[in-house]
Amino acid sequence: MLQKPWIKIFIWFMATFFFFLASGVIISILKPGPTENEVMQFMMGMMAAMDNSMMGVAMNIEHNGALQEVIVLSTKLMIPLIFISMVAGFAIRYMQWRNKHVKQ
Repeated sequence: MLQKPWIKIFIWFMATFFFFLASGVIISILKPGPTENEVMQFMMGMMAAMDNSMMGVAMNIEHNGALQEVIVLSTKLMIPLIFISMVAGFAIRYMQWRNKHVKQ
């Protein structure tokens, strides 16, 4: 049974999982808590990341005219693009259906 490739892959995945699980537990137990400086650096990094995230963009959209124009343009294009993609999808399915029935 151990000669089957899927058993070997399963054992490899389980060994890797338990290795990282044990490593995480050991690190979390033995490492002392973060210093005040580490916490401040983490918070500053999170604030900088938030400015570049979708939430930061959403918060700054009121003050940015270019972003407002992009949103208005994408809203105007959304419905026609959905309709075009649906028509193209139905056309492809119809051509596949027609080719399948013509060959038979």
